[in-house]
Amino acid sequence: MVKVKAICRNPKDYEKKSAKDVMKMQRNPDPSLNPFQEAREYQRALNAAKVEKIFSKPFLAALDTHTDGITTMAKNVNSMVDFVTGDHEGIICMWNLHSKSEYHVISAHLNSIRGLTYANPAAVNLTDTLFLSSGDDKFVKIWSLNNCNKQKGNARKGHIVAYKPKAQYMSKSILFNVDHSYEEAKFATSGSIVQVWDYERSDPISRFDWGMDAVNTLKWNPSETNLILSSASDRSICLYDIRGNTPLKRIFLKNKSSCLTWNPYEPINFVVGNEDSNCYTFDMRKLDEAKMIHKDHTNAILSIDFSPTGKEFCTGSYDKSIRIFGYNNGRSREVYHTKRMQQVNSIAYSMDSKFIISGSEDTNVRIWKSHASYSLKPMLSREKEKIAYSNRLKKKFAYNKEIKRILRHKHVPKLIKKRHNIRHIQTESKNRKEANIRANSKPGALPYIPERKKKVDDVEE
Repeated sequence: MVKVKAICRNPKDYEKKSAKDVMKMQRNPDPSLNPFQEAREYQRALNAAKVEKIFSKPFLAALDTHTDGITTMAKNVNSMVDFVTGDHEGIICMWNLHSKSEYHVISAHLNSIRGLTYANPAAVNLTDTLFLSSGDDKFVKIWSLNNCNKQKGNARKGHIVAYKPKAQYMSKSILFNVDHSYEEAKFATSGSIVQVWDYERSDPISRFDWGMDAVNTLKWNPSETNLILSSASDRSICLYDIRGNTPLKRIFLKNKSSCLTWNPYEPINFVVGNEDSNCYTFDMRKLDEAKMIHKDHTNAILSIDFSPTGKEFCTGSYDKSIRIFGYNNGRSREVYHTKRMQQVNSIAYSMDSKFIISGSEDTNVRIWKSHASYSLKPMLSREKEKIAYSNRLKKKFAYNKEIKRILRHKHVPKLIKKRHNIRHIQTESKNRKEANIRANSKPGALPYIPERKKKVDDVEE
């Protein structure tokens, strides 16, 4: 008797639950039954790469309350929408990212504002929102959001209020930057020396000096909260431990570093933005060589900030552009620029990592999307699945010649393109000269030195 194999299916697996429901398709993943699957996926990846370029519109808004160049910026890590900016006139604006408007404008300092930072509420044991500012007038001022709201509420509509700080501290020298501790009611300032202050004292409780001209910027470590990282005008990067009276370690680079930041998810690693237009990632346990060199800018890097996810960081440069780098990628993923934007002095990621906020010398605060082609509207589950599928295909065919060309191509201003070409010629010439010297010298006379080690001049402990 002949045996007949019957297909047995559960009707619930293929019947619609409603008239608007999508019919479930039955598919056999056997490669022998799908000989053109690779070709179809390649075509879909190519279309996805083209669509990404077509829908790349990163610019969202420009906020123009400031009347002078913006010097610094800080975001509130406990809020998704709050951030503050400071300018050369000594004006501080408190912004709401959602409404794209300011809710406090404070005449804080007599001269330029050099540093802004939010205080961690858990560190100061308050339910209030505090932020600190430092300026060329040698003052560090603590501002309370509740106090500002009360002062503004007592004023008539349109009346300018002279906001009063909650507390202020005076330094003996000009201050360049300020940063708040993550665990204690302390903050640190940089200037001719690094000073650590306590809320309850009018004088600094600690001073660190290693014979440097001026300390430009500093950051507390988010994990090892006793460590402070700083960069100085003598090309040095220094680590301090506030539990001791002396600095821990110092390295010298070829050029001066203008900005730095810690990786929030890997706090043993930090990134510095250098005046040679490169960013360098270092491991604080091994400072004799860079962990990664991030290239693409054509001029000095002025500001840098990590995404809250720790996977990417953005940079603002003197070449009037913004770039986004992967934490372990040597080349930028994206570049943003406009005709009117001047040098980018400050930059920050939003706390949901969807937006980038930049402040430039042309007095504007600009808001950008971190992914230029992503839609901001609420998406259905099918749309999210489609985007995830397209991203996976682009990743699968990322090294295909045609798709790689489309994804890598970026429109940049003519000046940046010209400088890239000049730098490429200079690099080729330098490598060719080194190869000729090595070919006409004794074996071992000119050893090969990795570029990551070449960038570090000296290490002191």
